[in-house]
Order: sequence, then structure tokens, then C-alpha cells
Amino acid sequence: MKVPLRFQNTEYDCGTTTFVNALSYLFSREEIPVTLLKKIYQYTLDVEGNTKIVGEGGTSIHATEKLTKYISRYANDNNFKIKCEVLLNEEVTIDKIIECINNNGVAIARCYMDGEHYVLITKIQDDLAYIFDPYYLPENYYKNDQDVKIVLYKDFAYNRLVSINRLFSTSKEDFSLMEINKREIILVKRT
Repeated sequence: MKVPLRFQNTEYDCGTTTFVNALSYLFSREEIPVTLLKKIYQYTLDVEGNTKIVGEGGTSIHATEKLTKYISRYANDNNFKIKCEVLLNEEVTIDKIIECINNNGVAIARCYMDGEHYVLITKIQDDLAYIFDPYYLPENYYKNDQDVKIVLYKDFAYNRLVSINRLFSTSKEDFSLMEINKREIILVKRT
């Protein structure tokens, strides 16, 4: 059985939640190995915040790369049908994201939202990215932003529509993939 995608519980666990959401989007509840969930929680929330508490700085690129390697190793050793690939900087292209999504995959994207933030891209169509953002916001939050729309009642797939122009912007606006030298996408495919 599929379960709805979830929202983060704190100000810091967007990376953790987005990795869990990637599994929930691609697999039914009965198919997801508990070992992978344990590793997601073990590897993420590794950055020390301003208060010197580990986790309050969110999840580092190093942790997402380490977790991606672990998932790939786990898949090979246990015949779990998943493939992960990290794209950085200029490797991040719309074509690679579309190819992954069109082949039974999703993209975990590090984007801007008052700092670095992780979201799940589940579809690209008509110059729009269909995104599940784990940060809960009120329905009218983006009413004055032409490039972002909050979508209700699509809990199994997406809750934001974001223009491709915004997504690939280098601006410091919500959902921008930021400067090319800061870009990170993790392609996750069910094989």
C-alpha cells in the first residue's frame, strides 16, 4: 500500500524527510526495508547549528553522498530494486532529471529557501516542476509569486508547482537550485 508523502517535524529535517519521501513515492509500504529507514535517520541531520547542537544545521552534502552510496550498496547486496546517482554543479541538467523521472524515478533537489533546503521532484511537464516540499506552509503563502504555487490534496505526489525558470535560476528565491557550483541533485530510480 502506498502512503502519503510527509512533512518535516522540525525546522531542520528536510533532508531526512525527503529521502523517506523518495522511498514512499517509489515503493509501497510493504516493500521498504526498515534497514534503509534506519540508515536515513543515522546519516542525515549531521550539521551543527548556531547553538552547537548537531542536527540544527540540517543535512550536509557529505551525508547525502554517503547515504546515496549506502543505498546503492544495500541494493546490490540485497537485490533491492533501486538505483541512486548524485549529480553536482554543472552535471545538474533538466534533461538528466527528466530522463530519471520518465524512467520510474524521482529527484531529490537541494534548493534555496532561506538557506539550503531539500525537496522531491516527482514530475516535470509543461515548463513546471511538480515538487513535494516537506516544509508545511499555508495555502496562500506564494500568492504574490508567479513562479510558485501551493497545491492541496495531491499528498501522494506533490504540493508545489514551480516554474523551470525558477528551478534553474541562480537567484536567492525559493526553489532556485542556486549557483551552479552549489547544485546538488540525487536521482533515485526504481529498477
